[in-house]
Amino acid sequence: MGGERPERTLKGRPLSTPEPDQGFAEFFRTCLPVVTRTLTALNGDTRVVEDIAQDALLIAQHRWDDIHAYDKPEAWVLKVAIRLMRRWQQRHQHETPLVAVPAADVLEQVHEAEALHSALRRLSPRHREVVALHHLLGYPVSEIASVLVVGESTVRTHLTRGRAELRRILGGSDED
Repeated sequence: MGGERPERTLKGRPLSTPEPDQGFAEFFRTCLPVVTRTLTALNGDTRVVEDIAQDALLIAQHRWDDIHAYDKPEAWVLKVAIRLMRRWQQRHQHETPLVAVPAADVLEQVHEAEALHSALRRLSPRHREVVALHHLLGYPVSEIASVLVVGESTVRTHLTRGRAELRRILGGSDED
């Protein structure tokens, strides 16, 4: 018994104790694009998005023994990535962001995407996070609440206010 680890379970089922990197490589491959897309939607500044996403996954790798057993380890990584991005934004808030122009076949789609990303950057950080996670990435309110460590009612409030602010910025009416 001396140095043995206790058997881990997830929802009552025993988990095999993997080697430290066993399973992480696959998790990294599937999680990196999700985290990168999320950060790009939240920030629009692609200069740092990949670095921050990889930093968050490096932190996850160091804690893989713990987080691989979570119901949603991806949500944990997103939470870490968003915090890292906030810190980066605070340090670089006075720099002019580089705007990534989305690849599109139709010029109108490019302008619409550009206008949306520009409008998103004008929202408060929390409104931007909630609106992007919900509308651009399709996360349900419950998962956004988990990722941002707030209540679901708080997420709904930020969604309502963020949408209203986007309508104002984009020149739409409240009925849109």
